[in-house]
Amino acid sequence: MLRSNLPAPDDLIFDQAGRLFFSDIKTGTVSAIGADGSAVTIASGLSAPEGMVFTTDGRLLVAEQGRNRVVTVDVASHTITPWRLFPNRTGRDGIDGIGPVLLNGDIIVPDSPNGLVWRVSPDGKTATRIASAMTRPVDAAVDARGRIFVADEGGALWVLDAGQRRFSTLLTPDDVLVSRDGHLFVNTLGDNAIHEIDSLGHTVSVLRGIRSPQGIAVDNADNLYYTEFDAGRIERVVRTFVLDKATVTPTGRGGFVICPSVRRAPGFTESLTLTPESNASTGIVQLRQPGRESSGALEVRSAEHAVTFGIGTGLLQLTQTVPLPSAP
Repeated sequence: MLRSNLPAPDDLIFDQAGRLFFSDIKTGTVSAIGADGSAVTIASGLSAPEGMVFTTDGRLLVAEQGRNRVVTVDVASHTITPWRLFPNRTGRDGIDGIGPVLLNGDIIVPDSPNGLVWRVSPDGKTATRIASAMTRPVDAAVDARGRIFVADEGGALWVLDAGQRRFSTLLTPDDVLVSRDGHLFVNTLGDNAIHEIDSLGHTVSVLRGIRSPQGIAVDNADNLYYTEFDAGRIERVVRTFVLDKATVTPTGRGGFVICPSVRRAPGFTESLTLTPESNASTGIVQLRQPGRESSGALEVRSAEHAVTFGIGTGLLQLTQTVPLPSAP
């Protein structure tokens, strides 16, 4: 469990630095969880914030369901500015999830109350309708082939490729994402589960017994994170490996031994590579690679306040920044 006692945790997304952002529709906030587990508020005063997506230039877009619009949040200054308003004359709840961002920077926005899906320019000024006649589209994702998947609370997972067709039938799908191995994850409110589906539409696994899974995300090593809305929690399923807190031991004269802490999922036996970040003020003295039952180590000499290293294999890569203790 990553966080508990939250009023109403909803959607999730990771930034490039590996921080996990989550929206809370009761508090009207978006917060970020750092590598040390601490949380900071990024935006407040939002009306039922739901889905989030980072644009190609690093801006955070947040869907405000209460105002049926998308806003831009400056993560550094916490400034909130309107991006695009979506008319809603239906009397139904407003937009829910947003994204993904396409290769040219356009953003896919499911227009939940109107049953439409839009492709919107990065500045929010131009919208092109790409799908219609859905019950309540609430989220979207894109795979490596460029296929766009749309979760529709009416019971369908749609795929938009040459046309619009039903890819899978599920009980009230709420969010959809594509992992690095091309599998889809869909959280479903009708059976309180998360379904893993392969690229052909076949069910691979089902995680059941979740108390209203409103948001899902995967990190850069394809570990699964989800919110339990009714329980006020954010949970994690380790599918490959994660990095727990590393230990740092000073050796004198600006030297430090850093011991990462790799925790593997049962059955994950792939070899991992430790890659330290070196620069003009940080030199690598020794390096020991991780084994199947060890986490590796590195010795550095550095005038910096922190050292960053990466551990991974192929597309599965995690980084960690470790503070260095000051000299006594």
